[in-house]
Amino acid sequence: MTDESVSEVAALFDLYQQGIAVHCVCAVARLGVPDLLADSPRRVGPLAAEVGADEDALRRVVRLLAGHALFTYTPENDEVGLTRRGRLLCGRHPMSLRATFATFGILDVAHGLTETIRTGRPATESVLGTGFWDHLTTRPREQQVFGEAMAEQARLLSLPCVPLLDWPVGETVADIGGGFGALIAAVLQEEPGARGILVDQPLVREHAEAFLEEQGVLARCTVQSGNLFDTPPPADMYLLSRVLHDWDDDAVAGILGAIRRTAPAGTRLRIFEDLLPEDGLPRPAQSWSDLVMMALYPGARERTLTDYRELLERADWVLDGVVEGPPGMNVIEATRK
Repeated sequence: MTDESVSEVAALFDLYQQGIAVHCVCAVARLGVPDLLADSPRRVGPLAAEVGADEDALRRVVRLLAGHALFTYTPENDEVGLTRRGRLLCGRHPMSLRATFATFGILDVAHGLTETIRTGRPATESVLGTGFWDHLTTRPREQQVFGEAMAEQARLLSLPCVPLLDWPVGETVADIGGGFGALIAAVLQEEPGARGILVDQPLVREHAEAFLEEQGVLARCTVQSGNLFDTPPPADMYLLSRVLHDWDDDAVAGILGAIRRTAPAGTRLRIFEDLLPEDGLPRPAQSWSDLVMMALYPGARERTLTDYRELLERADWVLDGVVEGPPGMNVIEATRK
Protein backbone atom coordinates (compact mmCIF):
# COMPACT_ATOMS: atom_id res chain seq x y z
CA MET A 1 0.00 0.00 0.00
CA THR A 2 1.40 3.41 -0.99
CA ASP A 3 1.72 6.38 1.34
CA GLU A 4 -0.88 8.13 -0.80
CA SER A 5 -3.34 5.26 -0.27
CA VAL A 6 -2.79 5.32 3.49
CA SER A 7 -3.47 9.05 3.53
CA GLU A 8 -6.69 8.65 1.53
CA VAL A 9 -7.89 5.79 3.75
CA ALA A 10 -7.27 7.94 6.82
CA ALA A 11 -9.16 10.88 5.32
CA LEU A 12 -12.12 8.70 4.35
CA PHE A 13 -12.23 7.01 7.74
CA ASP A 14 -12.12 10.43 9.40
CA LEU A 15 -15.21 11.38 7.40
CA TYR A 16 -16.90 8.19 8.64
CA GLN A 17 -16.11 9.01 12.25
CA GLN A 18 -17.40 12.57 11.96
CA GLY A 19 -20.90 11.20 11.46
CA ILE A 20 -21.21 10.01 15.06
CA ALA A 21 -19.61 13.23 16.33
CA VAL A 22 -22.32 15.35 14.67
CA HIS A 23 -25.03 13.22 16.23
CA CYS A 24 -23.36 13.65 19.62
CA VAL A 25 -23.44 17.44 19.20
CA CYS A 26 -27.16 17.25 18.42
CA ALA A 27 -27.75 15.07 21.48
CA VAL A 28 -26.00 17.36 23.96
CA ALA A 29 -27.75 20.40 22.44
CA ARG A 30 -31.14 18.74 22.86
CA LEU A 31 -30.33 17.84 26.46
CA GLY A 32 -29.27 21.41 27.20
CA VAL A 33 -25.78 20.45 28.35
CA PRO A 34 -23.94 23.51 26.91
CA ASP A 35 -26.34 25.96 28.58
CA LEU A 36 -25.58 24.45 31.99
CA LEU A 37 -21.86 24.93 31.36
CA ALA A 38 -22.16 28.53 30.16
CA ASP A 39 -20.98 30.08 33.43
CA SER A 40 -18.38 27.57 34.60
CA PRO A 41 -17.17 23.96 34.25
CA ARG A 42 -18.99 21.24 36.20
CA ARG A 43 -18.44 17.68 37.29
CA VAL A 44 -20.01 15.09 35.01
CA GLY A 45 -22.04 13.35 37.73
CA PRO A 46 -24.16 16.31 38.87
CA LEU A 47 -24.43 17.54 35.28
CA ALA A 48 -25.80 14.18 34.13
CA ALA A 49 -28.32 14.16 36.98
CA GLU A 50 -29.58 17.64 36.07
CA VAL A 51 -30.17 16.83 32.39
CA GLY A 52 -31.57 13.35 33.12
CA ALA A 53 -28.68 11.47 31.49
CA ASP A 54 -26.72 8.36 32.33
CA GLU A 55 -23.45 9.53 33.88
CA ASP A 56 -21.18 7.07 32.10
CA ALA A 57 -22.83 7.69 28.74
CA LEU A 58 -22.54 11.45 29.07
CA ARG A 59 -18.89 11.20 30.10
CA ARG A 60 -18.06 9.16 27.01
CA VAL A 61 -19.83 11.60 24.72
CA VAL A 62 -18.06 14.54 26.36
CA ARG A 63 -14.69 12.87 25.84
CA LEU A 64 -15.43 12.43 22.15
CA LEU A 65 -16.52 16.05 21.68
CA ALA A 66 -13.50 17.28 23.62
CA GLY A 67 -11.48 15.81 20.76
CA HIS A 68 -13.48 18.07 18.42
CA ALA A 69 -12.70 21.21 20.43
CA LEU A 70 -16.23 21.71 21.75
CA PHE A 71 -15.69 20.67 25.38
CA THR A 72 -12.79 20.49 27.78
CA TYR A 73 -12.55 17.41 29.97
CA THR A 74 -10.28 16.94 32.99
CA PRO A 75 -10.13 13.26 34.09
CA GLU A 76 -8.51 14.10 37.46
CA ASN A 77 -11.65 15.76 38.78
CA ASP A 78 -14.11 14.47 36.16
CA GLU A 79 -14.91 18.04 35.14
CA VAL A 80 -16.32 19.25 31.82
CA GLY A 81 -16.33 22.78 30.43
CA LEU A 82 -16.86 24.63 27.18
CA THR A 83 -14.35 25.84 24.61
CA ARG A 84 -14.92 29.05 22.66
CA ARG A 85 -16.44 26.97 19.86
CA GLY A 86 -18.59 25.04 22.32
CA ARG A 87 -20.08 28.29 23.64
CA LEU A 88 -21.83 28.68 20.29
CA LEU A 89 -24.13 25.88 21.48
CA CYS A 90 -25.41 28.05 24.35
CA GLY A 91 -28.83 29.57 23.69
CA ARG A 92 -27.90 33.01 25.02
CA HIS A 93 -24.75 33.37 22.90
CA PRO A 94 -25.27 36.19 20.37
CA MET A 95 -24.18 33.86 17.56
CA SER A 96 -25.83 30.75 18.98
CA LEU A 97 -26.32 27.61 16.87
CA ARG A 98 -27.98 25.66 19.68
CA ALA A 99 -31.34 25.30 17.95
CA THR A 100 -29.72 24.47 14.60
CA PHE A 101 -28.24 21.35 16.19
CA ALA A 102 -31.16 20.68 18.54
CA THR A 103 -33.91 20.86 15.93
CA PHE A 104 -35.49 17.85 14.28
CA GLY A 105 -34.21 17.68 10.75
CA ILE A 106 -31.84 16.15 8.25
CA LEU A 107 -29.70 14.22 10.75
CA ASP A 108 -32.78 12.42 12.07
CA VAL A 109 -33.73 11.02 8.69
CA ALA A 110 -30.45 10.86 6.74
CA HIS A 111 -30.21 7.11 7.26
CA GLY A 112 -33.16 6.86 4.84
CA LEU A 113 -31.22 8.39 1.95
CA THR A 114 -30.73 5.03 0.26
CA GLU A 115 -34.46 4.88 -0.36
CA THR A 116 -34.48 8.55 -1.41
CA ILE A 117 -31.80 7.85 -4.03
CA ARG A 118 -33.80 4.87 -5.30
CA THR A 119 -37.14 6.66 -5.51
CA GLY A 120 -36.46 10.40 -5.49
CA ARG A 121 -38.89 10.70 -2.57
CA PRO A 122 -37.97 12.40 0.74
CA ALA A 123 -36.29 10.35 3.42
CA THR A 124 -38.90 11.60 5.89
CA GLU A 125 -41.52 9.47 4.16
CA SER A 126 -39.60 6.21 4.45
CA VAL A 127 -38.27 6.91 7.95
CA LEU A 128 -41.32 8.54 9.58
CA GLY A 129 -44.15 7.33 7.39
CA THR A 130 -45.26 10.94 6.94
CA GLY A 131 -44.05 14.25 5.58
CA PHE A 132 -41.78 16.68 7.42
CA TRP A 133 -44.43 19.37 7.93
CA ASP A 134 -47.05 16.84 9.06
CA HIS A 135 -44.56 15.48 11.59
CA LEU A 136 -43.90 18.97 13.03
CA THR A 137 -47.58 19.91 13.13
CA THR A 138 -48.32 17.25 15.75
CA ARG A 139 -45.27 18.10 17.88
CA PRO A 140 -45.41 21.70 19.14
CA ARG A 141 -42.13 21.50 21.05
CA GLU A 142 -40.24 20.30 17.96
CA GLN A 143 -41.94 23.01 15.91
CA GLN A 144 -40.78 25.64 18.40
CA VAL A 145 -37.16 24.46 18.23
CA PHE A 146 -37.38 24.35 14.43
CA GLY A 147 -38.56 27.97 14.46
CA GLU A 148 -35.64 28.91 16.69
CA ALA A 149 -33.25 27.18 14.29
CA MET A 150 -34.68 29.11 11.35
CA ALA A 151 -34.23 32.36 13.30
CA GLU A 152 -30.59 31.45 13.96
CA GLN A 153 -29.97 30.78 10.30
CA ALA A 154 -31.79 33.97 9.28
CA ARG A 155 -29.41 35.90 11.52
CA LEU A 156 -26.45 34.44 9.63
CA LEU A 157 -27.86 34.61 6.10
CA SER A 158 -30.86 36.90 5.59
CA LEU A 159 -30.24 39.64 8.16
CA PRO A 160 -26.86 40.75 6.74
CA CYS A 161 -28.73 41.57 3.51
CA VAL A 162 -31.07 44.07 5.19
CA PRO A 163 -28.60 47.03 5.29
CA LEU A 164 -27.75 46.40 1.63
CA LEU A 165 -31.29 47.23 0.51
CA ASP A 166 -33.51 50.31 0.38
CA TRP A 167 -36.70 49.95 2.41
CA PRO A 168 -39.94 51.89 1.85
CA VAL A 169 -40.62 54.79 4.20
CA GLY A 170 -44.21 54.97 5.42
CA GLU A 171 -45.19 51.76 3.63
CA THR A 172 -46.01 48.21 4.69
CA VAL A 173 -43.69 45.24 4.30
CA ALA A 174 -45.18 41.75 4.70
CA ASP A 175 -43.00 38.74 5.51
CA ILE A 176 -44.84 35.60 4.38
CA GLY A 177 -43.80 32.45 6.25
CA GLY A 178 -41.52 34.62 8.37
CA GLY A 179 -41.30 32.33 11.40
CA PHE A 180 -40.58 34.10 14.67
CA GLY A 181 -40.01 37.40 12.85
CA ALA A 182 -36.22 37.75 12.75
CA LEU A 183 -36.23 39.27 9.25
CA ILE A 184 -39.19 41.62 9.60
CA ALA A 185 -37.81 42.84 12.94
CA ALA A 186 -34.49 43.67 11.27
CA VAL A 187 -36.30 45.50 8.46
CA LEU A 188 -38.35 47.61 10.90
CA GLN A 189 -35.24 48.41 12.91
CA GLU A 190 -33.45 49.45 9.71
CA GLU A 191 -36.35 51.65 8.56
CA PRO A 192 -38.25 53.22 11.50
CA GLY A 193 -40.81 54.70 9.12
CA ALA A 194 -42.03 51.33 7.81
CA ARG A 195 -44.76 49.08 9.14
CA GLY A 196 -44.69 45.28 9.05
CA ILE A 197 -46.92 42.25 8.76
CA LEU A 198 -45.75 38.78 9.74
CA VAL A 199 -47.69 35.78 8.43
CA ASP A 200 -47.09 32.22 9.65
CA GLN A 201 -48.76 29.18 11.18
CA PRO A 202 -50.94 29.68 14.31
CA LEU A 203 -48.50 27.75 16.53
CA VAL A 204 -45.77 30.27 15.67
CA ARG A 205 -47.81 33.36 16.52
CA GLU A 206 -47.29 33.46 20.28
CA HIS A 207 -43.52 33.05 19.96
CA ALA A 208 -43.38 35.63 17.15
CA GLU A 209 -45.21 38.29 19.17
CA ALA A 210 -42.86 37.74 22.12
CA PHE A 211 -39.81 38.03 19.86
CA LEU A 212 -41.06 41.18 18.13
CA GLU A 213 -41.82 42.74 21.51
CA GLU A 214 -38.30 41.91 22.66
CA GLN A 215 -36.92 43.57 19.51
CA GLY A 216 -38.97 46.70 20.15
CA VAL A 217 -41.01 46.57 16.93
CA LEU A 218 -44.28 44.85 17.88
CA ALA A 219 -46.13 48.19 17.94
CA ARG A 220 -45.37 48.54 14.21
CA CYS A 221 -45.93 44.92 13.21
CA THR A 222 -49.14 42.92 12.88
CA VAL A 223 -48.88 39.14 13.33
CA GLN A 224 -51.41 37.11 11.35
CA SER A 225 -52.07 33.38 11.08
CA GLY A 226 -51.81 31.87 7.64
CA ASN A 227 -49.73 29.75 5.33
CA LEU A 228 -47.75 30.29 2.17
CA PHE A 229 -50.67 29.35 -0.10
CA ASP A 230 -53.27 31.66 1.48
CA THR A 231 -53.99 35.02 -0.12
CA PRO A 232 -51.89 37.35 2.05
CA PRO A 233 -52.97 40.72 3.49
CA PRO A 234 -52.36 43.81 1.34
CA ALA A 235 -48.86 45.30 1.50
CA ASP A 236 -46.53 47.47 -0.54
CA MET A 237 -43.70 44.92 -0.49
CA TYR A 238 -43.60 41.18 0.19
CA LEU A 239 -40.74 39.09 1.52
CA LEU A 240 -40.17 35.35 1.09
CA SER A 241 -37.09 34.29 3.00
CA ARG A 242 -35.67 30.80 2.59
CA VAL A 243 -39.07 29.22 2.07
CA LEU A 244 -39.30 28.62 -1.69
CA HIS A 245 -36.48 26.07 -1.75
CA ASP A 246 -38.68 23.87 0.48
CA TRP A 247 -41.17 23.28 -2.35
CA ASP A 248 -41.43 21.85 -5.85
CA ASP A 249 -41.87 24.10 -8.89
CA ASP A 250 -45.67 23.92 -9.00
CA ALA A 251 -45.92 24.79 -5.32
CA VAL A 252 -43.50 27.72 -5.74
CA ALA A 253 -45.61 29.02 -8.62
CA GLY A 254 -48.65 28.63 -6.34
CA ILE A 255 -47.00 30.63 -3.54
CA LEU A 256 -46.03 33.41 -5.94
CA GLY A 257 -49.53 33.30 -7.41
CA ALA A 258 -51.14 33.65 -3.98
CA ILE A 259 -49.25 36.90 -3.42
CA ARG A 260 -50.11 38.05 -6.96
CA ARG A 261 -53.84 37.72 -6.18
CA THR A 262 -53.69 40.53 -3.64
CA ALA A 263 -50.85 42.57 -5.14
CA PRO A 264 -51.67 45.34 -7.63
CA ALA A 265 -49.34 46.16 -10.50
CA GLY A 266 -46.08 47.66 -9.26
CA THR A 267 -46.02 45.77 -5.97
CA ARG A 268 -42.49 44.69 -5.07
CA LEU A 269 -41.30 41.25 -4.01
CA ARG A 270 -38.00 40.24 -2.44
CA ILE A 271 -36.96 36.58 -2.33
CA PHE A 272 -34.08 35.62 -0.04
CA GLU A 273 -32.49 32.42 -1.36
CA ASP A 274 -29.16 30.99 -2.39
CA LEU A 275 -28.60 30.73 -6.14
CA LEU A 276 -26.93 27.77 -7.79
CA PRO A 277 -24.45 28.67 -10.53
CA GLU A 278 -25.74 28.37 -14.07
CA ASP A 279 -22.83 26.09 -15.02
CA GLY A 280 -24.16 23.25 -12.85
CA LEU A 281 -21.11 23.17 -10.57
CA PRO A 282 -22.31 24.30 -7.12
CA ARG A 283 -20.05 24.83 -4.14
CA PRO A 284 -19.98 21.99 -1.57
CA ALA A 285 -22.20 23.96 0.83
CA GLN A 286 -24.74 24.47 -1.95
CA SER A 287 -24.73 20.78 -2.83
CA TRP A 288 -25.23 19.99 0.87
CA SER A 289 -28.24 22.31 1.07
CA ASP A 290 -29.70 20.92 -2.14
CA LEU A 291 -29.43 17.38 -0.77
CA VAL A 292 -31.08 18.44 2.51
CA MET A 293 -34.02 19.81 0.53
CA MET A 294 -34.28 16.54 -1.40
CA ALA A 295 -34.23 14.47 1.79
CA LEU A 296 -36.79 16.51 3.72
CA TYR A 297 -39.44 17.79 1.30
CA PRO A 298 -41.08 16.45 -1.90
CA GLY A 299 -39.63 18.08 -5.00
CA ALA A 300 -37.68 20.65 -2.99
CA ARG A 301 -34.37 21.95 -4.37
CA GLU A 302 -31.97 24.84 -4.61
CA ARG A 303 -32.35 26.72 -7.90
CA THR A 304 -30.50 28.91 -10.40
CA LEU A 305 -31.50 32.47 -11.23
CA THR A 306 -32.90 31.17 -14.52
CA ASP A 307 -35.13 28.79 -12.57
CA TYR A 308 -36.48 31.64 -10.43
CA ARG A 309 -36.99 33.90 -13.44
CA GLU A 310 -39.16 31.24 -15.09
CA LEU A 311 -41.17 30.65 -11.90
CA LEU A 312 -41.71 34.38 -11.42
CA GLU A 313 -42.92 34.72 -15.01
CA ARG A 314 -45.39 31.86 -14.48
CA ALA A 315 -46.99 33.92 -11.71
CA ASP A 316 -46.90 37.32 -13.52
CA TRP A 317 -43.89 38.78 -11.75
CA VAL A 318 -40.97 40.46 -13.53
CA LEU A 319 -37.43 39.82 -12.36
CA ASP A 320 -35.72 43.16 -11.67
CA GLY A 321 -32.33 42.01 -10.44
CA VAL A 322 -30.29 40.36 -7.70
CA VAL A 323 -28.47 41.78 -4.70
CA GLU A 324 -25.66 39.55 -3.50
CA GLY A 325 -25.47 38.94 0.24
CA PRO A 326 -23.13 36.83 2.35
CA PRO A 327 -22.05 33.41 1.01
CA GLY A 328 -25.19 31.32 0.67
CA MET A 329 -27.65 34.18 0.26
CA ASN A 330 -28.95 36.45 -2.49
CA VAL A 331 -31.95 38.76 -2.68
CA ILE A 332 -33.98 38.33 -5.85
CA GLU A 333 -36.04 41.47 -6.57
CA ALA A 334 -39.20 41.37 -8.65
CA THR A 335 -42.19 43.54 -9.48
CA ARG A 336 -45.82 42.60 -10.10
CA LYS A 337 -46.73 43.08 -13.78
